Amino acid sequence: MEIRAGGIRFCFAVLLCQFAALMVSAETFHLSTGSAVEGKLLNPDQDPRTTYEIETSIGKLVLSAKQVRKVVSKPQVLQQYEESLPKVPNTVAGHLDMAEKCASVNLFEQRDFHLLEVLRIDPDNIKVREKLGFVKINGQWRKEDVLMRQQGFVRDGGRWRTKQELAVKRANEDVEDAEIQWRIKIMRWESIILRNPAKAGAAITSIRAIKDYRATKTLAERLNQVKLSRDMKFMYLEVLIAIGGNVPVEAMLKCITMDPDEVLRQRCLSQLRKWQSRSAMSFFISLLDASDNQTVNNGGYALGELAMADALLPLIKALRTKHTYTIGGGNSINANFSPNQPGLGGLNFGGKPKVVEQYMVNRSVHSAILAIVPEGVNFGYDQDGWMQWYIRLNTPQNLNLRRDAQN
Repeated sequence: MEIRAGGIRFCFAVLLCQFAALMVSAETFHLSTGSAVEGKLLNPDQDPRTTYEIETSIGKLVLSAKQVRKVVSKPQVLQQYEESLPKVPNTVAGHLDMAEKCASVNLFEQRDFHLLEVLRIDPDNIKVREKLGFVKINGQWRKEDVLMRQQGFVRDGGRWRTKQELAVKRANEDVEDAEIQWRIKIMRWESIILRNPAKAGAAITSIRAIKDYRATKTLAERLNQVKLSRDMKFMYLEVLIAIGGNVPVEAMLKCITMDPDEVLRQRCLSQLRKWQSRSAMSFFISLLDASDNQTVNNGGYALGELAMADALLPLIKALRTKHTYTIGGGNSINANFSPNQPGLGGLNFGGKPKVVEQYMVNRSVHSAILAIVPEGVNFGYDQDGWMQWYIRLNTPQNLNLRRDAQN
């Protein structure tokens, strides 16, 4: 134990000697020859500069201004640290105190040195071990970074990631960077089209030539920009169609449900039908469960335009839907519902508001069913009739469901 303690004192003493030599080094002088000299500049106020008088650890040195390429000053906080280092007690408490002070001024290399000095004195100091990134495995202290690297992890910022995770992260970052660059280009071209007719042709050509899927985010945003003209929106729509993928589909769904331009909506529906887009079908099927009857019929209409057989069963279930309305209040409130939907249209309710539950038949849903089934099949709004027909259609002919068939 005495030998180890002596080793501690010797190690710290060597460091003190090294820093004693560096205490005169406030600057680093990079010479034209490629080498460098550390020391303290003794004639800082000389102007114009003709010589550098430098105090080094081995004595005074005078250099001409031509010999010095640049001077890098050592940070004042580092100078203060070096000056205070000889006063640090070579004890656990002394090094912990100095480590904390170093950390507070971002001298992390010096902070780690003092923590390591603590471990030389007290190897089992758990808190210091943890601060230095040690973990205890099978009774032995091991550096966390070494352990993690052995297990195939890579340090990325403040986290450990697998190589696969890091590759995905960097790929996503590359995509985000490309998306930003495409946004800058597209917005610049759009500005030229709208404000500079003489150069609009080249800008239009540039937009129509886009093939990179990483541009679809901005293209979709412009398609769904309410204030843009029909011509601009059609241009963006055609580029999105040419590229394809999930983003264009989502942009077209948003256009169908929110854009007031019927011609644009129909173009989107036509393309989704051509693609037989299942994500579009799923979206419109979800509208059939809406509490608002108009939304139900909008979903039915869109599914009729897609004409995809897998939407048939949800459409049959949505032929008749129940909706709840609050009607009345005040002296006279007229509850006008859509004229193409049978229901409570034209009824007047005075007095207190009334909650009315109404089963409604959905004509757009019925039309969608007729667009999918074979010509001549029509059970009107008879859900039971449609369900029986659907079951027969999807039951194998050689399958007998009667119990007595098994006897």
